[in-house]
Amino acid sequence: MSASHFSARRYWSWLIIGAIILASCIGCKRPAGSESRKVAVLDPRGQPSGKFGRRGAPDSQMMAIFNPETHPIISRDELVSLKMAPRLDSLDSQTIYLVNTGFAGAREFLEELQAWFTKNMPSVKTVLVDKGGTMFADSPDLWAELKEKADGVIFGVGG
Repeated sequence: MSASHFSARRYWSWLIIGAIILASCIGCKRPAGSESRKVAVLDPRGQPSGKFGRRGAPDSQMMAIFNPETHPIISRDELVSLKMAPRLDSLDSQTIYLVNTGFAGAREFLEELQAWFTKNMPSVKTVLVDKGGTMFADSPDLWAELKEKADGVIFGVGG
């Protein structure tokens, strides 16, 4: 390739970078009269919590919600500690639910795990279920089934 080809390539890169910067500056303009409105962002479950539930002025910087100085203040009295379920003494003759949450690779991982239980611990009954909806959506029917029928649960998050 010639030297002029590399030179033209460099100029195209700068042209594209400049166009991106220009487009982002132009796209950040707010419509007139929008100064008093606040924008509420909800998490995937529709709940205002964490970074998803933060509110910012429409004219604030794009990444302002990540600023730790603006995080809401919560007292220790408002915090509720959650604990994991107690460990089972033994898996013999227990029913273990393998829950596919929908992440990529989770189903395959849980199928391998189910095959391992079948081969190495045949007394353990495994039930492979798919969680309905998205991985972030609540599934009250599944939670009720797990409380009623499962002795233990393994959630597959894949990878």
